[in-house]
Amino acid sequence: MTVFYDDIDVNRDILLDLPFREGIGAITQDVARPHHPVTLIGAPTWTPLVSELMTLNFDGATQYLECPGADCADLDFTTENFSIWGWFNWTVNDTDQILIARYEVDVSGWELYLTQWGGQNYMTLRCHHAAGLTTRTGAYSVGWTPGVDWFFGVVRWGTFAGFLRNGALIASVSDTLIDPETCAQDLVIGTRFTKDTHFFDGMMWRPRVAAGTILSGLIRPDEFDQVYDREGVWF
Repeated sequence: MTVFYDDIDVNRDILLDLPFREGIGAITQDVARPHHPVTLIGAPTWTPLVSELMTLNFDGATQYLECPGADCADLDFTTENFSIWGWFNWTVNDTDQILIARYEVDVSGWELYLTQWGGQNYMTLRCHHAAGLTTRTGAYSVGWTPGVDWFFGVVRWGTFAGFLRNGALIASVSDTLIDPETCAQDLVIGTRFTKDTHFFDGMMWRPRVAAGTILSGLIRPDEFDQVYDREGVWF
């Protein structure tokens, strides 16, 4: 029996999945069902690990990935719960560093980014909603030490967001989240929505995004653990 991508439970509701299999060129294929067109900007470096897994390395200055806003309306998340997960190893460069986002500050959309402040290394999810009671709400976790290969996960569940590291839930702090407003911006991986700052500095592999209702579509904590067990041997 042939097992296709969508036959695997953890893949069934994924909207974006970038395994970086190409190893060359300026296009990377979204293997999830929507097949979003994703382009490499500024020539991030295709870099194999010792395990021969192909990753992308970003220079923290000019390089990122993008998907046109017109092609990623399904990543709006104005009412859905959603999960984001993948691998990264970052270098501190004294600025916020976007992992993945589709947003406009204090207007619309969502962003997931890294920052160092007060001696702590933060991962933050932020939602933007100009018409709400406040212009932004968010959640964060700490302990994302630079120079380490991390498997991360973040789940927005109703008014709360939680974080996972290497397949396990970790301590986090969350505002009472307000749904982000609809966004027309491009999806970006590795830079700010204006594409001129907050560049990611380091390695990234297989960013993934899923959405769903309370009963389906979200990646469960036990599924994060299963993914980490399967993929961690390559890092």
